[in-house]
Amino acid sequence: MFNRRYRPYLVHLKGSRLLLVLAIVFGLFFAASNALGIPFLIGKVLPTVFGSAEQRAAPLVSFPAWLGWAPFYLPKGYEVTFAVAFLPAVFLVRGVSEFCSNYFLNLAGLRVVESVRRAVFAKLQRLHLGFFAKLPTGDLLQRVINDANSVRMVLVDISNDLLIQPLTMVFALGYVVWLCLSKPDGFWFLGCLLVVPLAVFFVRYIGMAIQKRARSGLASASDLNGIAVENLQSAREVRAYGLQERECARFDAASREGLRIQAKLVRYEKALSPMLEISAAIGIALAIGVGAGIGFRFEELLALIAAFYMAYGPLKRIGYVSSRMSMAEPGLERLAEILEARIEVDDALDAQALGRVRGELSLEGLTFAYGAEAVLSDVTLRIPAGQSVALVGPSGAGKSTFVNLVPRFFDPRSGVIRVDGHDLRTVKQADLRANIALVSQEPVLFNETIAENIRLGRPSATDAEVQAAARLAGALEFIEAQSQGFATLVGERGSRLSGGQRQRVSIARAFLKDAPILILDEATSALDTDTERSIQHSLAQLMKGRTTLIVAHRFSTIRDVDRVLVFDGGRIVADGPREEVYRTNELFRRLWDNQAQGIS
Repeated sequence: MFNRRYRPYLVHLKGSRLLLVLAIVFGLFFAASNALGIPFLIGKVLPTVFGSAEQRAAPLVSFPAWLGWAPFYLPKGYEVTFAVAFLPAVFLVRGVSEFCSNYFLNLAGLRVVESVRRAVFAKLQRLHLGFFAKLPTGDLLQRVINDANSVRMVLVDISNDLLIQPLTMVFALGYVVWLCLSKPDGFWFLGCLLVVPLAVFFVRYIGMAIQKRARSGLASASDLNGIAVENLQSAREVRAYGLQERECARFDAASREGLRIQAKLVRYEKALSPMLEISAAIGIALAIGVGAGIGFRFEELLALIAAFYMAYGPLKRIGYVSSRMSMAEPGLERLAEILEARIEVDDALDAQALGRVRGELSLEGLTFAYGAEAVLSDVTLRIPAGQSVALVGPSGAGKSTFVNLVPRFFDPRSGVIRVDGHDLRTVKQADLRANIALVSQEPVLFNETIAENIRLGRPSATDAEVQAAARLAGALEFIEAQSQGFATLVGERGSRLSGGQRQRVSIARAFLKDAPILILDEATSALDTDTERSIQHSLAQLMKGRTTLIVAHRFSTIRDVDRVLVFDGGRIVADGPREEVYRTNELFRRLWDNQAQGIS
């Protein structure tokens, strides 16, 4: 079963090998006691107590002559004691071994799921930003949380059954074969076992149908999850535009589709057991007829039928295992899309360490495209250390792409980006990004305290350094006004703070990081005019002495920059001081005048 699809997940069993071995050992005891206990009691133990004189005198166990083993008799006078103790002893072994097997198995399963989830989450941290544009958040959440159970299903639950259940069937059928071959013409009875391979066809057909429905079910669950996540993240807009009924209709439609697919899945899965039961009944009915013709005694025939029926229990379980494997296959495929995804932006094998840089940036022949159409084309320029540069232009001109290439969130299709003369692809990403501070349009705060969110800029910072950064960002006053000060939880994505407060925390984080390169990606465009003015002073303080790249739609943030780059159609069409670019470039002049006149 461990084909190419399952092999990559075997590493996650590493910490659970002992648990699996124990589960399998106890499973073997369970298989033997379950398959042999009842048939042996009916066919051998009880006749030595309640049978005819000939049966009571017969050995409890006899062996083929070629083995040379002496038959085993019950001790005289203890036949009833043995018969009374036999069944409780069998069920004691059966119960203890079943508990231990299931306990160790489930404990191993929990460890495997935890290991897979950590591996998938860690891989997501290494994938480039373009990967997340391909899959919605709800779908990724479904894969990380739910699809990881598919690995547990295959590597732990199913692998145990694939060993234990066939052994149980072998024990039961072995007893049938051993008893039949001790009788003349007993091989005719064995012909009834031909019903067993017939049941395999049912298992195979239903397994294929289940796999198809399971794949559709996972896709439907991802859609439903995506709708829920999207709605919860947009609660304000949903209410502002009166979209509650529309959202309920979307969710209801996706939920009904999921129910329809799950209903089909249950139908096929639950049809397997009755089919195997019917085939077992046919086999047993034939066995009764053949056994009567051969001359089996009642207790022998009853023991054979019990063993024969015991053989069908594992067959049913194997059918269940087949259906579970079919259900797990789509989940493994979805996980593989993440685990096997190519890491497009990775450290080179010989990547060099990079200390603190001065901040000089140079680009040579830079071209970048998300798809077939280039977003940046043949960009060449040099930005001296400590210079503040504004990136302006219409939407889609390539400004944000430009600044995303500097921290190496993406790699260019062609050309080179250098910092202090070092090609970004030759240095360690962690070292490069340690030299860059980012303040975004929508600052991301984690559901932690204000102090912890500021300390993301430098985790080793002291409380005094965190307070100093907050003071420089103009955030100290509102932080100290909170009921718990710096220990105040900000809520999910900073929901307990206003937009201006979130931005000040983000600026304090950048102050604390004290990086030589600063990226302001529309840092004030989401704020009202008064809040923007109050933050401008903090940003001006932050920019001092740093190489600063400012993506701005509001030109009030770029009045005092050293240099302006005008982007249009993926190219830099103007470059120079603001006054000079205003005189020489019509696009920039139009954009500036429109804002000055309040048109845009």
